[in-house]
Amino acid sequence: MRSLFTPRLIVAAVTGVLVVNLTVFFFFSQAAPFFVSRETNPTASSLPLNFDTSSNFVPRQNIWADLSDREVVDVLKHVHSVASDLNLTAAVNATLWDNFIHGIELSRPTKKDALRFITGLSEKPTPRYARIAVHHGTSSEVYWDEYIVGPLPVSEDTKINPVEYPHRTEIEHARNLVPDAIAFKHWPYSIAQSVADITQDLLGSTINADGKLDPDGLEMSFRDPWVQDGRILRWCSFQRAGSRAEAGTLLPQGLYVKLDTTGRDPNKWKVLRWYYNGHLYNSTEDFRAAWQSPGFEKLPPNRDGPWTTIEEFSSQVYEREKPAPIMVHAGGPRYQLDRHAQYVSWMGFTFYWSFAQATGITLFDIRFQGDRILYELGLQEAMAQYAGSDPLQGAAAYLDSFFGMGRAMFELVPGYDCPAYADFMDTIIYDAEHTQRRQKTICLFEYTADYPLQRHSTSFYVSISRNNYLVLRTTAVVGNYDYTVDYVFYLDGSIEIKVRASGYIQGAYLVPGETQEYGYRVHDQFSTSMHDHVINFKADFDIIGSQNTLIKVDIEPKTKSYPWSEGEGLHTMGLNRIPISKECGFNWPANSQSMYIVTNNQSQNKWGETRGYRIMPGSGMGTPSHLAFEGSRSLGRAAMWATKDLWVTKQKDDEVRSASPRNAFNTDQPMVDFSQYLDDEHIEQEDLVIWFNLGNHHVPHSGDIPNTLQHTSSSSVMLVPFNFHDRDASRKSAQGVRVDLAGKNGGIAKAQFFGHHYEHGFVLDENHVISNLTAYGAQEHNVRKFPYTEDMLSM
Repeated sequence: MRSLFTPRLIVAAVTGVLVVNLTVFFFFSQAAPFFVSRETNPTASSLPLNFDTSSNFVPRQNIWADLSDREVVDVLKHVHSVASDLNLTAAVNATLWDNFIHGIELSRPTKKDALRFITGLSEKPTPRYARIAVHHGTSSEVYWDEYIVGPLPVSEDTKINPVEYPHRTEIEHARNLVPDAIAFKHWPYSIAQSVADITQDLLGSTINADGKLDPDGLEMSFRDPWVQDGRILRWCSFQRAGSRAEAGTLLPQGLYVKLDTTGRDPNKWKVLRWYYNGHLYNSTEDFRAAWQSPGFEKLPPNRDGPWTTIEEFSSQVYEREKPAPIMVHAGGPRYQLDRHAQYVSWMGFTFYWSFAQATGITLFDIRFQGDRILYELGLQEAMAQYAGSDPLQGAAAYLDSFFGMGRAMFELVPGYDCPAYADFMDTIIYDAEHTQRRQKTICLFEYTADYPLQRHSTSFYVSISRNNYLVLRTTAVVGNYDYTVDYVFYLDGSIEIKVRASGYIQGAYLVPGETQEYGYRVHDQFSTSMHDHVINFKADFDIIGSQNTLIKVDIEPKTKSYPWSEGEGLHTMGLNRIPISKECGFNWPANSQSMYIVTNNQSQNKWGETRGYRIMPGSGMGTPSHLAFEGSRSLGRAAMWATKDLWVTKQKDDEVRSASPRNAFNTDQPMVDFSQYLDDEHIEQEDLVIWFNLGNHHVPHSGDIPNTLQHTSSSSVMLVPFNFHDRDASRKSAQGVRVDLAGKNGGIAKAQFFGHHYEHGFVLDENHVISNLTAYGAQEHNVRKFPYTEDMLSM
């Protein structure tokens, strides 16, 4: 569940600055990471926010890096001084009834301009532009707009222009369906207070209103609003707060209320319906009258208890008290990392990364052994669509970039989220004219798999290679789920994109004979709710240049006779190569009997075969999924990318993302309608983008209590070299051993190592082995950027 309010947000909302941030939480911006050296380990207060990006192994400037502090300050000052028509108030002084800048990010360069720089056609990077998001709160209908400001640095040539969305004939505002978050928090809770006698009788508790923080009290969980006949409607569910953990999504109570919150005046908001025990009531009065009538059936409450607790501190399992195996990093990192330039080099791979508030990490200019494979690779959107018999589960659908997959990136725990020896990096968010520094939200490390990369045995020798790989990892905590996103690089040139999920499931109050249609009973009054997870990624391929072709290679059964079969037709199989000629969507084939390969028809390997990369399901829980059903009223047209497993389109500079974070409140006419990207264009030997989905059909069971486990909820896609090289590229970089056998007398004749091997003992830094959590959870570093003074830049 992605309730707009949690107890922590409620407390924060009463303070002045955080009133602004509560609304800002829903928007996207892009921020540049600021990296802390593990070696020096400076404190947050001593970290400069401007730095030199020079490096002796970084080939060129990272043109996708976010705005510098100086650029942010200058843009804010410029917009406040010249954009009088926007009627802006400084965010530090603003309320939700003002116009204010709630986000600022780099407007990333177009691919056309970027390629001129990264291919050396131009020595000068493309001019930089900022993208600002403005909350318009002075009108009767609250909305959001975005503007492009540039070129930078600010000069007399700097202009402010509205953002143009692809395939929209008119520039339209994005409507805010929760225009006053504070009023919306208080008003539904006042409704709950008005029925406190009913909830005390039916549920054994009352609402946690007016600062009350009773762990056994009630909270309200809100489904995303929708517009129907011009009215803003939403269902709310009563749930227990959770006395042992923040497990409210396990504690629904079976009571629901439908609200009309159209407009900005709470005095005009209405209670439309109540729903309890299979009965729909048209008003609070009708519900109260039914409750007071003889024979009214009460349901047992869904109570908290040890069943929601994650930790078992009193477990008597003997083996748990013995040290578990851990990975060590005896020789230090084998990769090169430039924290300032956000650049990595490892075993032939090189890439830049960038950060965005909506989507987290995106990789750019990915090369292997000097050849560019991908121009861009990154998360676009994550959605979850539920099914159930109650008003919340029956139509719940969440689009998580709305909440900010980058903004929700959480501090990683050394030794648990990532090896203790990993390099940890921070991220910066420019939010409501403030800088927020989030520590250790990205980790980078090399790891050795528990199985070899290659092995072969004969009567005379055994040859085997270690399977080393590099991981760039983040974890985003969105509502009740923690999403871990990995970009994994293998020695042969393969890349794996993997998502794992863990956390408390969102489930339903148990109704025997009804909720089991959508899940399983897992506690006294609690049932699971089936749902789809579909997580979209963009892969802009550049296989030896931007002119590429997608080939479908079918493995087909056939009957064929051969000269040696003497006229007999033999049942066998063969390959059928089919170029995909036009933009389209497709699903993973049954029995894996088709391969999809992005090739460059103008580039062949030594053997005359077209060089390419295959896209295929990776490790995880089976083939990645798409939506199990279409036509959801909650989703509208906001997630058309989720209806197929993969899509191929011709690259266009205005078709940057498959979704917009603001699609969530504009589902019928989304700011970005992905279906408009497919306009039947010819795509052979063109610049291609593959949009692929990860995810699964999640039917939770008792093993998901208290939390879903990551190894049972993982999904991945692999991009694998296919005739890209003349032979396996890992032979040059893999470590291993060839053991020559002595023959019939047994034993080893000779052992030959290729690559490094340990002959003697080694010294370990205990900080690379033992999880040092003393600095975990440090306070965020928050610096105002408008109004500002020059000394703030050095804070």
